[in-house]
Amino acid sequence: MRDLILFAVLASIIPLILRQPFVGVLAWIWISLMHPQRQVYGFLSGFELNFMVAALTGVAWLASKEQKQIPRNGVIAVLFLFVSWASVSTFFALERSHSLPIWDRTIKTFILALAVAMLTTTRTRLQAVIWTVVVALGFYAVKGGGFTLLTGGQQRVFGPDNSQISDNNAFGLAMIVMVPLLNYLRVTSRAPLVKWSCLAVLGLTLLAILGTYSRGALVALGAAAAAFVVRSRSGLVVILAGAVLLVSAPSLLPQGWFDRMSTVQTYQADSSFEGRVAAWRTSLNIAKARPLVGGGFRAVEIDRVAQAYQSPGSLSWGRAAHSIYFEVLGDTGIVGLALYLVMLACAWLNTSTVLAVTARRPDLKWANELARMLQVSMVGLMVGGAALSMAYYDGFLVMLVLTACLLQVVRQSAPLQDPGPRWRRDAAHLSSQTKRPEHTA
Repeated sequence: MRDLILFAVLASIIPLILRQPFVGVLAWIWISLMHPQRQVYGFLSGFELNFMVAALTGVAWLASKEQKQIPRNGVIAVLFLFVSWASVSTFFALERSHSLPIWDRTIKTFILALAVAMLTTTRTRLQAVIWTVVVALGFYAVKGGGFTLLTGGQQRVFGPDNSQISDNNAFGLAMIVMVPLLNYLRVTSRAPLVKWSCLAVLGLTLLAILGTYSRGALVALGAAAAAFVVRSRSGLVVILAGAVLLVSAPSLLPQGWFDRMSTVQTYQADSSFEGRVAAWRTSLNIAKARPLVGGGFRAVEIDRVAQAYQSPGSLSWGRAAHSIYFEVLGDTGIVGLALYLVMLACAWLNTSTVLAVTARRPDLKWANELARMLQVSMVGLMVGGAALSMAYYDGFLVMLVLTACLLQVVRQSAPLQDPGPRWRRDAAHLSSQTKRPEHTA
């Protein structure tokens, strides 16, 4: 039955994609983040829906009158450079056959991000992308939050199988990045039903994050909450909501959850943290030996590589890098890490520029709010990602590209023009006065 429903949805979307390629971008995001084919068990189970939708979107875009120009933005430019350098690193990888599948997936994610940047050219389309991201991830948030309530938090919440967020830690971080976007929709929506629905989903999302038992997600949630208080105009609401959550937590979560979270204070003696430090040292050793190209995607996970680049306190067998920073460093070397950090900085600069331009523009209040929430998401990503291998996650790259789309839409509404020197402005003013038509009797 699920297969038939999914097939009917896809069949109804295809004509819309052919008529409007942007619909294909939305479907592409939905499939990439939600993985609906993983929720069925029949003929569509495991089917490569991404490739089908991407190919159809590409054909429709080429045949349409949509713009064919790549947006001029630092995030897009640096993303181009990063993917190019990652390709070079893959060519010189320690185990090319191991790195190629990750490179292939990263290239597809890059193409998706590029499609979002090229076709998200209006506020309506920007809203549609955000709604798609929130709905795709919100499905698992509601599911995870409900599971936490029903089980009393006795079991951990995980993401969809065979996805980049299947791990409980990765799932928690993906939810943290999504929460500010959900709050943006709540604040800017006019319909009371939509506002209350977003608030309910937000509450279930927080429960799902707690239900992951992820200490890294808890730290990232705290950092994002602090950023939210600073960047949001409704910081008091968050403080009150956090207080209510803390008071009600003992009745919602078991003692085992509190025992695990309390180990955050004694992380030095925790075996899991020691394993992360060992993985960081191995990634650093790879970068020291191969500073330009690194070891290739996920080289640190290979036993032979871990043993070859072993040092006191590092890994003796392959394991995930457990940090977006050390992951990129070990995969693509110092050059790749520098590009990745510059890409994050460019995204932050985009949102800061939007905040400056829209500060005194009531008509662009929505853009100001979105820029603030994107910054909160980025804080959650940069803090939580310090302990997780999620550098190439689709949701993160789409979020970074959204900062470029937002800036482009704002520039269309409030062009950033250089007024030039004072003498030129005075000359223009005098010229306009002399050209004023005379009144006739």
